Amino acid sequence: MEKARAFAEFEAFYDLFRPLTPYGRVYREKRPFFSDAAALKEEYDLTAAAGAFLAANRHRADRLRFHLRNLPQLDLPAPENSGAAGLFLARKFLSNAKEIFALLPAPLRARFSARWESSGLLDLLDKGGKGEAFHIADAYCPDLAAERARIAACDLALKRLLEKRHKALRERWGLDFSDREFLVVEEKTAARFSGAPELFVEPFDAGHVTVKPVSGPEYMETVSVRDRHRAAEQELEAAVVKKLSAAVQAEKRSFQAYAQAIEKIDIAAERARLAGELEMTRPVMSKRPAAIRLVKARFLPLEAKLREAGLKYTPLNADFPRRVNIIYGSNMGGKTVALKTLAFLQLAAQSGFFVPAARFETCLFDTLAFIGGSEMETAGGLSGFGLEMNEFSAAYYGLRNGSTLLLMDEFARTTNSQEAAALLSAILSDLETRPGAAAFLATHFSGLRTGKGSASFMMRGFDTEAFNKFFSAKPACGLDEKLRMINRFMRYELRQGAAGAEARDALKIAGILGVSKAIINKAQDFMEEKK
Repeated sequence: MEKARAFAEFEAFYDLFRPLTPYGRVYREKRPFFSDAAALKEEYDLTAAAGAFLAANRHRADRLRFHLRNLPQLDLPAPENSGAAGLFLARKFLSNAKEIFALLPAPLRARFSARWESSGLLDLLDKGGKGEAFHIADAYCPDLAAERARIAACDLALKRLLEKRHKALRERWGLDFSDREFLVVEEKTAARFSGAPELFVEPFDAGHVTVKPVSGPEYMETVSVRDRHRAAEQELEAAVVKKLSAAVQAEKRSFQAYAQAIEKIDIAAERARLAGELEMTRPVMSKRPAAIRLVKARFLPLEAKLREAGLKYTPLNADFPRRVNIIYGSNMGGKTVALKTLAFLQLAAQSGFFVPAARFETCLFDTLAFIGGSEMETAGGLSGFGLEMNEFSAAYYGLRNGSTLLLMDEFARTTNSQEAAALLSAILSDLETRPGAAAFLATHFSGLRTGKGSASFMMRGFDTEAFNKFFSAKPACGLDEKLRMINRFMRYELRQGAAGAEARDALKIAGILGVSKAIINKAQDFMEEKK
């Protein structure tokens, strides 16, 4: 199975990563999965260093977050394709990058390769404004200042000519064009100034006409002069933009270095924030093959969902000393959650994150595959069983090229139990001989054949005695309350040493969810007859 399949299964993991800058948002697209121990250690070390700094410097942490959030994504175009907008983004990028680097102590800057060396370029761009503004300022070109002064003089002359014309029209015709380009008047009223050379009249509707002032030759000549100065201004602005863009392009490598450093800072800071908010710890990575151990591990999406519903969440404690492991248990007993917790922590760990657990000991795998579960849909004409077999084959043959953590949830559940048990036994026996494989199977099939390389576990399951005491005086209730009862009396604990064990909680769960007592009693009778 390809790595992408495992990622798709745990999209909720990436939803936890809420980056502040465009560089952090790239993380979701890149989806790094580290299989190199040295590279992964560097990611953990950066997160730890960022977390220590941010925790000890709350004020600087807030300022850092502000500048990261304010940082634009920057693509440097060729000088001839740039403009004031591109220069504004370049200046905004440099301004925030400078502040970000300045907030970090020198040792941390060195770890992130955050070296600032663009003060001259930033000073040049700052002539066009600071903060959220930028324009091609007069300071960039004396000729530009002169042309803008001529344009301003033309604007003032045009204003005065317009005011003079409006005054004459008010005095002669009683028409007030102040702050208006035209007036709408009744046709019979307009008859008295019909033919006046200083007014332009045209129909508006059946009973009205529009009246506009005629500017006159002096006004039009001034407009023409202004247009010539404006064209000259645009040429000078284009020359300034080209010069500034060339200055930006000359430091393109610096921009790229800043972007790479900021991406690392952003991601490390965000990982550290999540680690603090979600009580995550640094994984302990050993050389493969190695035992996998989880202490108070949490599957965050489920934990959040149960919290919203007011239900208790039970963290997972488990030791897996062998490479092949079978988890038995009844429906709704927590087998799937146990698998997903392990997958979630492994995916987080190999993506460079700390993990939601008091402790997580594991090793590196080249790929992670998750097969089965209620989420699996048919595809390409294959049945659910066919799709499972196809994906297992891909993961199995992938062992030729490296190691794989293979998690199978109720694998082969859609075929008959006899063949399914035989197939599962064969798969587990084969995987025991594959040093690159670590396999976890959650199943309710009993009697699977395994060798010395496998370990069996059982979810503790339903606390019947406690439930009977509670339910004996409990009236009928709705689905939400039934789910609360299951959550209250299901013991989501994993116990080692359950080879061939068979879960016996299905009838209890069916009864809680409303299946009639007569049917439950009949089912129990059938089970007694089989013994």
